Amino acid sequence: MAPLNRIVLDFLNGHRKALLAVVSPDHRPKVSLMLYAIDENFHFYFGTRQAFKKYAWMQENAQVSLAVAEEALDPLRVVEVQGVVHFIAPDKTEETLRFFESKNPSKYYVKGAEDFVMFRVEPEHVRWLDATSGELTMTDVELVLPEHTHEDEHAA
Repeated sequence: MAPLNRIVLDFLNGHRKALLAVVSPDHRPKVSLMLYAIDENFHFYFGTRQAFKKYAWMQENAQVSLAVAEEALDPLRVVEVQGVVHFIAPDKTEETLRFFESKNPSKYYVKGAEDFVMFRVEPEHVRWLDATSGELTMTDVELVLPEHTHEDEHAA
C-alpha cells in the first residue's frame, strides 16, 4: 500500500463519523451525519432505515459524497470521497454489522429497527486535505485496489 494511502486509511480508522451527501429526486443535496466503518480497500460501511428518505434517494441515485474531518479546531485534516452505493444483501447484513461494530463501537441507534439495512460506498475519488505543516495541501489519493467481487450485494 502506498504511504499516503496508509496515512489516509489510518486517519479514517481513527474516526467514527462522516457527513454523507445524497441527492434528492429534485436534485437537492441532503447531508446526514453517519457512523461508519472502513475496510482495507477504502470501502465505507453504513447502516440506515428504509423509512429514511436517503434510502429511497440512494436507490434512485447511487452517487454519493462523504467527508470525514478532524474534530479539532487546528490543524485541519479532512478526507473527501465521491463514490457509489451498493446495498448489502439481507442475508449478509448480520455479518456486515458484526464487522461494522468491531471497527466502530459507538452507540448505533438504528440497528434494531425492523427496516434496518446496510450499504457500502465504493470510492471513485478520494482527496486528502492536510494543514499540519501550517499550509493546506490537497492531494488526490491514488486508489490502487485489488480486483474484487462482493458476494454481499443486494440485487437491485
